[in-house]
Amino acid sequence: MDFRPLNDEERKNLYEAIRNNSESGTPIGINPKDTSFTNKAPADTEQGVIDAIRSVPCHYGR
Repeated sequence: MDFRPLNDEERKNLYEAIRNNSESGTPIGINPKDTSFTNKAPADTEQGVIDAIRSVPCHYGR
């Protein structure tokens, strides 16, 4: 993966998400389609939870 610095809009959204998280405890939203930060909380849906669990790599061997 190549490093690409955040553009102005992405930086603004990230700062806003971090600020909201630290001040009011709202979760930091990430767009699942392009992994960009959003300044709104993600929707709590059952499918969203399932997708989050599936996204965690599990490499356990005996």
